[in-house]
Amino acid sequence: MSGIAGILRRDGAPVPEKWGHLLEQSLLFGGNSTFRFEDSVPVERGDLHILLLSCSDSMASESSERLAIDGDIEGECSYARWNEETLELELGRKGMGQRALYWFDLSEAGDGLLFCSNPLPLLQIARELELSSENLIQGVQEFLQLGFVEEGGEMLSPICSMPIQAISQSTSLPSSSFNCSFTTTPVKDVQLLVRVLGTPFADFDLLSTLQQYRYAKEIGCSVADGLIVPQPKRFFDRFFSVKKEMKEMASQRNAARTIELGAIARHVGVELSISPEHIRIEPMQFPLALWLRSPQSTLGQLVGDTLQSEGAFRDIPVDKSKCIQMLDAHRDGDADNSRELFALLTLALWSQQVHA
Repeated sequence: MSGIAGILRRDGAPVPEKWGHLLEQSLLFGGNSTFRFEDSVPVERGDLHILLLSCSDSMASESSERLAIDGDIEGECSYARWNEETLELELGRKGMGQRALYWFDLSEAGDGLLFCSNPLPLLQIARELELSSENLIQGVQEFLQLGFVEEGGEMLSPICSMPIQAISQSTSLPSSSFNCSFTTTPVKDVQLLVRVLGTPFADFDLLSTLQQYRYAKEIGCSVADGLIVPQPKRFFDRFFSVKKEMKEMASQRNAARTIELGAIARHVGVELSISPEHIRIEPMQFPLALWLRSPQSTLGQLVGDTLQSEGAFRDIPVDKSKCIQMLDAHRDGDADNSRELFALLTLALWSQQVHA
């Protein structure tokens, strides 16, 4: 994993060591080393604390500034700039949105904020502070209907997504084409992607993306991918009467997909170019329905064990008994619930990570 993270606390209270550890571990995931800048400055209410973490060396653009950056400051990037003279922290995000940046205000828990390229450690800290979302039901419904976590939606609340400062992007590159084989177990990759993205996901083709980007890294080439899909798909349509317009849904899906592809590329360590005008890389076809139907397959075992576990959907408004009915119907051959079951599986795995 790569990225940036940090903490600014202005109320004089100490920064719990666990917070820094959670943020650092999210950057270390994947074997990277991190660079760290930490300082305490006396102010009226005690000491102001600042912590910056980055997977690339923090630079001083001027003697009074520290810069933690994920990407290229002239192009696709997210960054945190700390001014030691004015005691101001600037967060930003530029490009098409490949480099995600999440943050949340400590609110009643103190004067300050936390930020990270991955929302998962922020959600863990927010839960510890009992700053959970008041609209979680709406967020879960959005995910189950759309099949992705909407950027700025209720699913990650109170975590916020940093807006993008758009810059011009070249769209002349065609999509890449990869002819490779699937070499790892889907179970390991599903669990890995939940950690890499920091969110649940319903697009099973992201397993193919992970494998294809690995192959590109192995043969030493960069990746050109696209955002256009044949037609946005709705998940769990039959359970919801209110549906978003397809045009609005496509725009939101592209924003979420840009983040997903960027996160996977950074984890693998491959250079990625994305064009909104090109069709996505043709995914490898995996027998998802068959894997979930068989209790003997690794993915079938995982979905069965996870959905039937005691804390499958801890604090999440999902009826576990209906999920098990859906699984039974799929395994009996009465219906193809593979897409819905996969979405529920990643939702449960994500919930486990938030409460870890």
